[in-house]
Amino acid sequence: MDVSSVSGSTSMTGREAFYLDRLNAAVLFISKQLHVTCYNTLACQLIDPSVTPGVPVPLERCISPEREEYHILSQMVAGSREYRDMVIRWEVDGRVRHVLVDSFVQRSDSAADVSGMHVMMKELGNFSALEQQVQRTEKLATIGKMAAGIAHEIRNPLTTVKGFLQMMQSQLKHQERETELAYTQVMMTEIERVNALVSELLLLSKPQQMAPEVCAVAAVIDDILPLIQSEARLHGVAFEYEMDRTVSARMDMDMIQQVVLNLVKNAFEAMDKGGRLHIQVSPFRQWARIDVSDTGPGIPYYQMDKIFDAFFTTKDKGIGLGLPICQKIIDDHGGEIRVSSKGFGTTFTVLLPKAEQGRQVM
Repeated sequence: MDVSSVSGSTSMTGREAFYLDRLNAAVLFISKQLHVTCYNTLACQLIDPSVTPGVPVPLERCISPEREEYHILSQMVAGSREYRDMVIRWEVDGRVRHVLVDSFVQRSDSAADVSGMHVMMKELGNFSALEQQVQRTEKLATIGKMAAGIAHEIRNPLTTVKGFLQMMQSQLKHQERETELAYTQVMMTEIERVNALVSELLLLSKPQQMAPEVCAVAAVIDDILPLIQSEARLHGVAFEYEMDRTVSARMDMDMIQQVVLNLVKNAFEAMDKGGRLHIQVSPFRQWARIDVSDTGPGIPYYQMDKIFDAFFTTKDKGIGLGLPICQKIIDDHGGEIRVSSKGFGTTFTVLLPKAEQGRQVM
């Protein structure tokens, strides 16, 4: 693209404009005369939604000279300073954001004089939320390393104890000692619980071996519908579902079924006195979307930022690994998992990268 050394005006082809508008970053140019040219829609949204892409306007028309943002940009141009990964506070319409800034010098034809600065700004969103996500990821990584290191140290004695208990059960059953046999059964149940906990911890310790394939999301859920319907009747919960059978994604079927069943289990536990469970599959922009909604009491706002933390649980018998495991599985698929709860009812939304074409999986 050709940037004028006088006004900072640009001349872009339709193809250049198309690709710049698809970037997930604001791209703009600020001339030495402090005229700003927004190259794409994101730049207009950050600088001034009323400006037209490709048309230079005075920077002070878009941002008040009294604002910190104006001071940063003007000093950047005055000093011809190139920045990499500089985080600055940015406010638009009263909403505070944090953006990651890179800047590049634009020189005139003589290559001696600087005509302005190209600037790229990528929104980081809520900085505290980003920090919480980083802390959560680091915590899961630490837990995973610990689990991988001690898993065999736990499982080896468990296997030995389980083997001797099985021998005792056989002898006690032969001797018809029902009381002692019941005791051993309780011990076996507890051993299985510990073994299941170790297995769940190992799910967080390393990337799982996936067998992804492109398939219809609805067809994957079809396989577990009988189990969900049976559990719904057992809990006295009305179960509804609606699925767009044209939506496909590239996924590991078993893992996505595990995620859905885990979310459904949480929903049933939240509705201990009956309610309604609703599952919906639909397209959403570039995603294949799965919504699991319940009519339980909802999640208190002060717990919303904790529910994906390992070992956080409000259940008497829970260990707090279900949702972190769900999140890791979806992350490994390149997707997202979100939660919405406004005082009554909760909806978990799973987003998977949508595939253009899929085949029905029977």
